[in-house]
Amino acid sequence: MGNKTIHLIGKSSYLWFIGWLSLGLVEVGFRLTLSPPPLPLMVVLTLTVYSLVGAALGSLIGSVAFLIQRLRWCQKTPDHLAPLAPCISALLFLYALLFFLRGGASGSSSHVVFKSIFFLSLSIFPLFLFPFFFRWMDRQGRAFISYLALLPALWIVSSLALNVNRKILPPMLQVSTISRVFLLILGSVLCFFLFYFLCSAGRRFLSRWKGSPFLKPGLIILPLALLLLFLFFLLSKEDHDGRKKGAGSVPEGKPNILLITLDTVRADHVSCYGYERQTTPNLDAFSREGVLYKNAYATAPWTLSSHASMFTGKYPTRHGANFNPDSIQIAKYFENQKGQQFDMMDLNTRSIFKLSEENITLAEILSERGYRTAGIIGGPFTASIFGLAQGFDYYNESFLDVEKDTSFSLIYQVIDLFFSLKDFIAQHGYSAAKRSASQLNEAAFQWLEKKHDQPFFLFINYFDPHTPYVPPPPYDGYFGKTDKGIIAHHSPMTDSSYVTAESVLMFAVIAGSHHLTFEEKELFVSRYDGEIRYLDHCLGLLLEKLKALKVYDNTLIIITSDHGEVFGEHGLVSHGRTLYEELLRVPLVIKYPSTDPRRGMVEKQVSLVDLFSTILSFLGYPIPSGIDGGILAKSDHPIIAEWYYKWWDPEKYKRNLRAVYQGKYKYIWASNGMNELYDLENDPGEKENLIQKSPQQARAIQVILDTWLNSFEPPGTKGAAVKINKSTEEKLRALGYVR
Repeated sequence: MGNKTIHLIGKSSYLWFIGWLSLGLVEVGFRLTLSPPPLPLMVVLTLTVYSLVGAALGSLIGSVAFLIQRLRWCQKTPDHLAPLAPCISALLFLYALLFFLRGGASGSSSHVVFKSIFFLSLSIFPLFLFPFFFRWMDRQGRAFISYLALLPALWIVSSLALNVNRKILPPMLQVSTISRVFLLILGSVLCFFLFYFLCSAGRRFLSRWKGSPFLKPGLIILPLALLLLFLFFLLSKEDHDGRKKGAGSVPEGKPNILLITLDTVRADHVSCYGYERQTTPNLDAFSREGVLYKNAYATAPWTLSSHASMFTGKYPTRHGANFNPDSIQIAKYFENQKGQQFDMMDLNTRSIFKLSEENITLAEILSERGYRTAGIIGGPFTASIFGLAQGFDYYNESFLDVEKDTSFSLIYQVIDLFFSLKDFIAQHGYSAAKRSASQLNEAAFQWLEKKHDQPFFLFINYFDPHTPYVPPPPYDGYFGKTDKGIIAHHSPMTDSSYVTAESVLMFAVIAGSHHLTFEEKELFVSRYDGEIRYLDHCLGLLLEKLKALKVYDNTLIIITSDHGEVFGEHGLVSHGRTLYEELLRVPLVIKYPSTDPRRGMVEKQVSLVDLFSTILSFLGYPIPSGIDGGILAKSDHPIIAEWYYKWWDPEKYKRNLRAVYQGKYKYIWASNGMNELYDLENDPGEKENLIQKSPQQARAIQVILDTWLNSFEPPGTKGAAVKINKSTEEKLRALGYVR
């Protein structure tokens, strides 16, 4: 192999390496401008992958050029194969191919397929056009500047056209598809000339100052300083500070308070509640040190309302943190605006009420009494944007959104065709909407090590059992290896991820177009139980940490869940939309400080709304007036649960619900008149509605409900509509909460 051949391959490798690295830089740059900053690690990894791909492609194409030269298929040295133009053209072609595979080929609309094929065909032209253009520019001595200018221009026209869900253009300009494409192409041409002008001006500047001793140090120091400044602002981002002024003195002699919610864990899947699988050995051991409430009920079948009840001692109607049922009228208005653009985020914003600041929270009371207060959350509906951070000195809600960083980059989209990055990211807690228990433990341990020397109130919301069911190894096969391919056919074409298949299947069940099969249910349950077992492992580590810090014995520890989960019962999956036992009956275990001898099991029906008063009473603090909850040991108020429907729910679920427990009977009032009555003693699965057989019993419980509703001024304390930002909307969409 001669020097000329080595030079040819080396030149090709170098140019393609620089080309792909440049494209990676441009991609990261647009990632910074269009959405929240990517993780620094993902920036480095992305650029590294692009560089390796560029070097590999360069070596390959250089070798092909060498073979062509040796076989004398062309007389001239094929240097035109080496420049950046084919590299840039290939990237644009790959983007169009991905768009066709993900959007067109998997869609059912012939119009979408035709448009995808047309765009794919159109993108082939640059493969032949750009090399001629750059050879002509090379003769003009300006090829290098053209390359620099074309990189961002091509990125704009390709990424914005293909990522059609990104609302970059103002609504008034989005008249039609043709107008949007025309404006994008026009914008890319203008950007090309703008960058060309800037590069030309930069070259003149460098030519003028090339003799200056400060030029080279400045070119090195300035980008480095900008990079360090960016990293400083990114890494110095603090978590939400909900502290209120005027905190009291240190509460000497008071115990610590630890409230742990195991999000989405239903009681009958916990082994100390009789489940046949050993899902919770650490919680089982913990329960023997405290009081286990066998019949504890959440106040709502979803996260925000249930947690707000724990924090305020009020039922959902009273505290106001709900879905807004009036938003259905707004949705109908939007749906009737045929052919017009409307802001989906604005519609989602009107759909949820946050916890009003008029409510007094447990964290606020304890903070004012001198407690150090901290919240560490694993899911989006406990975020500060929904008002639950009131009174907390420290609120850790930093989600590492690696999924967004990978889905934005072309190189990861290509990898995802062969290996599901979405599953891997979700499995290790780096998705947009779900942090793992180990990540929460890390944050909790750091806070406890600094703050455990003074009475504290720590709230931890573990989120692992929530959908998607993706326990990390070895817990993904802890209860038997399950074939994820059982639901693979529900995924769109070219998307091999379990996460997507699970989401599509659940939406089909909720919509009524699919009934969960036995195999599908077994898959979901096994993976759900694996999530609980992993969560229990992390819970054990947290309890060991408390013992190591010597605060375990002096801490009131409450472990419960905000709601359960459905696996085909009553024709549903996930949670929300109904008030049946699988959603409302939750585990509740309380361990008192070592000086308190309380142990055992309590059979009576209790509500999580009582936690607020129970904690304050145990500490000897006054209980605010005007709340629904009482002290667990003495509570005799009605046990109520509520659900307010969402505007995007299927028509059959568009009704508000209230459940009332009275002894063995459970009455469910529905706003559409389809009321229900069940005998839980003889029918724990709620399969026989007794509303026609026992109308007097139903009317008696209805009186209890009416009496409670008449005991306060409607509509109670209602929070403002939540201002959902783009990041929060993506988290909720990933969990299926917004459409």
